[in-house]
Amino acid sequence: MSERGIQSKLEQDARRMKERILMAAQDEKAKIAAADLKIFLSEHNWTQAAVAAKLGVSTAVINQFLKGKYKGSHEELINKVGHLLDSIARRDRRVKGKAFIETSVAKKIHTLITQTEAFSDDEGKIGLIIGDGGHGKSHCLREYARANRNTVYVELDDAMNPTTMFNEIANKLGVLENGSLAVITRRLIEHLQNRHIIVILDEAAGLRVKQLNQLRQIIVVKCRCPLILAGNVDLLKTIMQPTTRRGHESLDQFTSRLMYILNLDEAASNKDSGLYTSEDIRKLYEYGGIRLTSDAVKTLRKICKTPRSGRLRTCSHLIAALHTANIVNKTGQIDSECIIAAIEELDLPVRTRLPLATKDLEEPEEQPKAAAKAG
Repeated sequence: MSERGIQSKLEQDARRMKERILMAAQDEKAKIAAADLKIFLSEHNWTQAAVAAKLGVSTAVINQFLKGKYKGSHEELINKVGHLLDSIARRDRRVKGKAFIETSVAKKIHTLITQTEAFSDDEGKIGLIIGDGGHGKSHCLREYARANRNTVYVELDDAMNPTTMFNEIANKLGVLENGSLAVITRRLIEHLQNRHIIVILDEAAGLRVKQLNQLRQIIVVKCRCPLILAGNVDLLKTIMQPTTRRGHESLDQFTSRLMYILNLDEAASNKDSGLYTSEDIRKLYEYGGIRLTSDAVKTLRKICKTPRSGRLRTCSHLIAALHTANIVNKTGQIDSECIIAAIEELDLPVRTRLPLATKDLEEPEEQPKAAAKAG
């Protein structure tokens, strides 16, 4: 054999050896990842199907992987499994408050629903919940539906036309939803008119006059069900349009069945009380052994009063971030300076809408300096 042939043979052997080493390493990684996944399934009470759905693979793939029989790309699947487990581990490590707190807003929403239901006799009545993002409307409505089994909660979106909207309502009620709009609404009427069901439609700001009229005709009049609509101020503007405009005549019929309007934006802007009390703020954000100072409560309430600021949602982001801060864990408390620093450091999109919260808190410190200069 020539020298060149010997060299080629040695290179082939070296490549085969490297491949075997890499395959052995991959097999070892796969065994470790499979073992970690088995522990995760046991501890979190997840099914293989749930993991498969999260990873975008079939249940059979996960089953084969756990048994060490998977023939596909180990590297890709190991990466996906590792990322999923790491992501959930990070969430588990984060300190969280209770899943649901009965705040003033939750009580107001509960009252609106029960009062609308109480006046729904020969036909249903309508209740409106108006508020921009971050008031906690959806959270409260989902919790109400979870606690009250005579309630169906549906989250709308702007892509829905009348057919898909009623389709979704039918689907949540367990009614066969395939077919034309006429077929679906007939089935809904047959299913609902002799039952005691409250229909809650969230994210309803995109509803147009025609859809509102269809909901009135089907849900309120023919099914005799109370109807609760929740959305931002655009929903209220649509409903309160002049009925003299062509195509808007049906709004008279709609508003005549309107029992209650809960305008969270107006309540939040009240200078004296606002929408969330100090007790609400403490119940929501004092958890994990961390205490809020009085000025921190004041700052969070100001955020909740600020339109288009994300309100409670922004407060939740800030508090969650501060729970990881060393200074907070060391002192066991969150004050206004921490909150302002977090707003600036996180550079939240709503930061530009929160100048008053920062300015008002800085004024007491600036006044002595100004007085000293004047002296």
